[in-house]
Amino acid sequence: MEHKQPEQLEHIATDPNTGKDGCPSYYATDDGRFIVQGYKLTSDHARGQLVNFPDGEDAVIITKGLADLIVAHHTGTTA
Repeated sequence: MEHKQPEQLEHIATDPNTGKDGCPSYYATDDGRFIVQGYKLTSDHARGQLVNFPDGEDAVIITKGLADLIVAHHTGTTA
């Protein structure tokens, strides 16, 4: 399934405990969606456990630190 691609991204957070290499990071799009940037999950065994994983999608690895920042952003709390 083809999905409309966003034109603009706003950087929201990068896990500061990952050596500041820019990954993993979290972005808001200009059309109200969100992007998660992380290292691609390449383990065939782990990828085989993903549920409803259609062509065109991919899975990335994020840290708990970034997950905490995402929750904090959406709940108005501090990570």
